[in-house]
Amino acid sequence: MPTRITNFLHDSLQAPAAPPALGTAFATANVHVHDLNASLPAMQRNKRNFQGIVEGIHVRLDSGAAPTATKVTIRVCADAAGDYTLVPDVQADLVAGITDTDTQCAAFSVGIPLFQILSGPGNGNLYLFAFVDDATTAPDFVQSCITWRE
Repeated sequence: MPTRITNFLHDSLQAPAAPPALGTAFATANVHVHDLNASLPAMQRNKRNFQGIVEGIHVRLDSGAAPTATKVTIRVCADAAGDYTLVPDVQADLVAGITDTDTQCAAFSVGIPLFQILSGPGNGNLYLFAFVDDATTAPDFVQSCITWRE
């Protein structure tokens, strides 16, 4: 009888108390730090760098006024400086809320196995950078979620 393969799904949710306002280019201040090892059992958490398959990334922006941005671009890196890129730049359309059009969301399907490689820091953190196509109303980067499996 074949061996059964089980996947464990995990998520990392970030909602900073003081969310950064996004501009029209990547900046080291416009980042959410996701500790993907935090949801692992203690025996796994302290023994390895992050290893898993990032399935999806969701972002939520809030402009506090009529939004001018229509697209958001993200990049996932292994370091806070954004020099060790793990998921290259990818852009998605922003979708406004039905009752609160100041809130905009986007979803990204990634489906790539990630290991902390490229001689970057190996601390279990992934750094999610973002920018928008029009920052006239400078939306805040209020929430992001990275879903991954092992």
